[in-house]
Amino acid sequence: MPAALSVHLILIVAQVCFAALPVAGRLALNGTIGPAAIVLARVCGGALVFTLIAWRRGVLRIRREDMWPLLGCALLGVAANQELFVHGLARSTATNASLLNATIPVWTIVVAIVLRREPLRLRRMLGVVVAFGGVIALVGVDRMSTAPGHLLGSIMVLLNSLCYSSFLVVVRPLGERYDPFALIAWLFIAAAPFVAPFGIHELVNSPPLAGADFAYLGFLVAVPTVTAYALVQIALQRSESTLVAAYIYLQPVFATLGAMALLGEQPSLRTLLCGAVVLAGVRIAVVRAARQ
Repeated sequence: MPAALSVHLILIVAQVCFAALPVAGRLALNGTIGPAAIVLARVCGGALVFTLIAWRRGVLRIRREDMWPLLGCALLGVAANQELFVHGLARSTATNASLLNATIPVWTIVVAIVLRREPLRLRRMLGVVVAFGGVIALVGVDRMSTAPGHLLGSIMVLLNSLCYSSFLVVVRPLGERYDPFALIAWLFIAAAPFVAPFGIHELVNSPPLAGADFAYLGFLVAVPTVTAYALVQIALQRSESTLVAAYIYLQPVFATLGAMALLGEQPSLRTLLCGAVVLAGVRIAVVRAARQ
């Protein structure tokens, strides 16, 4: 398989996995699981799985000079990213979260240009604008809540987008030096102390978990955590961070399909048309990289 094609297929599957998070996460939050407990399960579960994989591959090692950069990446891309998104989702609406999370590619381009990691490319910027317009129409900016009760959650989701965008840019040098499974293992291990106090406190003060709760947690660890993070890290080794970020626009499309299948939601003609615009924008943003 050509290298460029394989990168795009990896990124598409990764977005399918990530899109499972809001659907399964919303189902889990409807039970007895709190947002901090979900984050704790994802981080600890991911750390365990990736550490075992890296150990079996014989690549579980890290240079001393990379410890501080790795700690910063773990804080941005794992701890702060997951805490802000899940807590923001619990305090805001799905519409707000979908719209604000779609700003990740925009923030990624801004951060990459500011840090002089990547050049400014007009075609990719055009694709970002087109796709972002499709996302706005898809979620309905006219229905976006500005109620005071949703303000904190919306701010948290926006900060999550900025954290993950910065992570995509600054982690790439580490991704070029380490095996992807080893790097993710260390990222999750380093993030665990940041999220453990919140998750443990919530579990201690919550009712006992039911069987369905454990099933949701297992799925959230396996699909939108282990599989999704692994695929993104592999893609970062083969492409630019802005290309990886551009595919995030597919998440609302896949999430809509998941909501149709699992939550009984029926898409309107507007949803289908907006999804087509999102796909067109992603194609504009990535076609140059595919040709290269």
